[in-house]
Amino acid sequence: MSNMNSRKRKIVYPYLKEKFGAYCQMCQALESERELVIDHIDNNNSNDNPNNWQFLCRSCNYIKNPRLKERKEPLDVCVGVSRPFDIPSEIKINREREPLFRKYVEEEVKANVQVLEQELINSGAEKLGLSPRTTDRYLKKMYSSIGKFQRIKTAEEYYIIMKE
Repeated sequence: MSNMNSRKRKIVYPYLKEKFGAYCQMCQALESERELVIDHIDNNNSNDNPNNWQFLCRSCNYIKNPRLKERKEPLDVCVGVSRPFDIPSEIKINREREPLFRKYVEEEVKANVQVLEQELINSGAEKLGLSPRTTDRYLKKMYSSIGKFQRIKTAEEYYIIMKE
């Protein structure tokens, strides 16, 4: 576990969260599921190169860096995880499918100039095997203030168009 002070941790934690996402690098538990700690990958707490930091949950950090004197070699698997590793985690699914959804939306809007918001949500969900709730979350990011799309209302329906 890291020996960094709280001031430095307040800088490093958001950096890692932005760069890699807030989940354990070993068992992929989300920040909302387990407390995450900042781990030095090479186990050298004085090596503060940003490429040497990663998030681990407390369980995985203990497994990787055991405190017992008789344990010399750190383990590289999390035994605290009950689900098999071949089942895709939510984070893995998002990393694979969100870019596909983004590409789908961009192609549809370019081809049709404006597309019904609900149609993008439902057809994107069907095409990529996601829930409409998930595609709705993806789409909201795409028409946020820094996204490349815009949501407009005409009559009773919402459409998605490219920002000018």
